[in-house]
Amino acid sequence: MELSNRVVAAAFVMLLILFLTGRPQTVNNGCAHGVWRGKLTTVTAKGGMLSTQTGNYWVSDSVLAGEVLRGDSLLVLGYRSGMFITPFGIRSKLSGSFVSRIRRSYRDRLFNTIPDSVARGLTGGLLMGLRGLIPAGTASVFKHSGTSHLLALSGLHTGIVALVLLYLTRLVFGKGLLSGWVAVTGIIAFTVLSGGRASTVRAGIMASSVVLWLSYRGGGVHMLTLWWTALVLSLIVSPGILSDRGAQMSYGAVLSLIVFGGNPGGKFSVILAPLYAGITVTVCLVPLITAVYGGFSWTGPVATAVSLPFMLTVMALGLLNSAGFAPVSVLLNPVTHLWMQTLELFQCAPVSLSPGIMYPAWVFLLVCLRIFSRWNRFDRRFR
Repeated sequence: MELSNRVVAAAFVMLLILFLTGRPQTVNNGCAHGVWRGKLTTVTAKGGMLSTQTGNYWVSDSVLAGEVLRGDSLLVLGYRSGMFITPFGIRSKLSGSFVSRIRRSYRDRLFNTIPDSVARGLTGGLLMGLRGLIPAGTASVFKHSGTSHLLALSGLHTGIVALVLLYLTRLVFGKGLLSGWVAVTGIIAFTVLSGGRASTVRAGIMASSVVLWLSYRGGGVHMLTLWWTALVLSLIVSPGILSDRGAQMSYGAVLSLIVFGGNPGGKFSVILAPLYAGITVTVCLVPLITAVYGGFSWTGPVATAVSLPFMLTVMALGLLNSAGFAPVSVLLNPVTHLWMQTLELFQCAPVSLSPGIMYPAWVFLLVCLRIFSRWNRFDRRFR
């Protein structure tokens, strides 16, 4: 019991460190005309984040999403105010890497087989991280319902892919090392083809470790050990990863589930488990979410739990469409539009609390989560 408490305390300290490292990146706030050259790290329907030698700048241009992808290079002539660039002219250089060519080919296939912009955007975003295809109005619905994290490929998406791959490989090769390594190969391919973001890299490492553990030894998996392994390997590959907002959110969310997670159990656990997970992540990341977005959505956990069946359906139909079953794309339209209509019911203004109220309430809620997790025999996962 004493060792378990020490492990929990160490993990909680790490969670606080992730919060404290979530400081905004400083960029020169001056205004200037000029030329900027760099690579795109994010592409959305409204523009893209350009990484240059002098810092990261947001280039506002709605045309970018249909022309470039993450990893392509831009030469921008424009006017900069703070970290925002209003372009007068843009010259792009498409990446010639194998992964970029596959992603571009997949994007073109989506345009050819899925005419509806909402269905096309959500399919490309959930399967390949093509967030530039997601219409601005659709992204706004996710933002105001507290479910924007569903559009950013992370552990949830990678975990789903890993489970499907492991199930399929075991059907073909049986429960052995071969099926495990084939599944890991598929997980690595998904991680790379989806853009290789910090959140998917972390999830890919953890998912691969779980699959190999089950293939070699079987039995229970020590999730906290896998979390540390993923963090250390990520830091080796990319030393500055903890300064990335997506990485902070991703690692913090998984750690909060490991430390404070619990299974409500009972016949309604299928519904209550994702709801409790959403509440846990929201509560644990409140300081970080507030620092990044200026507030948090109190409807987010419920909206996330409601969205999971829709998300799984869109991913499944998208995979079938990618495999050549184009007729299933007609089912994507009603599913995605029903999903959007459902999320509109959960839209609300973000809640922003003063530090004097937020932090005491945050600590109180963490204590409540800890009590509930111990009540669900939480300490077993560290034995």
